[in-house]
Amino acid sequence: MKKILIVGIFLFLGTIVASLYQAKTIRDKQNALSKKAKSSHWLLLKRKSNVELLYFGRPGNEKESRLMKTFKVNVGIDKESPTPLPQLLGRDYWLIIDKVQAKDNLETAPFFLTLDIPVSEGEPYGPTPYLECDGQCNWVLPGYFGLHGVNGDESKLSSEDPGSSGCVRHRDEDIAYLYKLFEPKKEEIRYYVENI
Repeated sequence: MKKILIVGIFLFLGTIVASLYQAKTIRDKQNALSKKAKSSHWLLLKRKSNVELLYFGRPGNEKESRLMKTFKVNVGIDKESPTPLPQLLGRDYWLIIDKVQAKDNLETAPFFLTLDIPVSEGEPYGPTPYLECDGQCNWVLPGYFGLHGVNGDESKLSSEDPGSSGCVRHRDEDIAYLYKLFEPKKEEIRYYVENI
């Protein structure tokens, strides 16, 4: 009788352990699918370093993402017309909302990727108020903020060049790569900016 009882207890415990293992396996698969579903391309700009990092994975989380590429860029002019920090406007990131060919624009050719940074119809042509520049930054060029090429003039990426009016300049090959990779109408592409 004791043997039957012990065997019954082992069978009962074995069933519980198997059920728990199966539930954990299902939960792990669901979590993996959930993480995969939320994975997307995203960028991190290290503004003071003029470095931009392209990731694929969980947006904003470097540990749960794969670094795909690193770009040397040139950003807006510090304390004059900087590339805006989303944190100063109560946001965690910008979004890339559009992409266009800019081959006829001598300043931004060959491509332009638009960021959802607020713009105004008159000077300062950007977010107002924006208190990074001792009161208000002054973006002197109308239009949108974004990522763009240098129309073959790589001196615009040098440390001697003061920078753009808030945009992020890329080598033409790099902006072409991003232009081909991104589909802003089909995926959310977050653009994080750190002031380092």
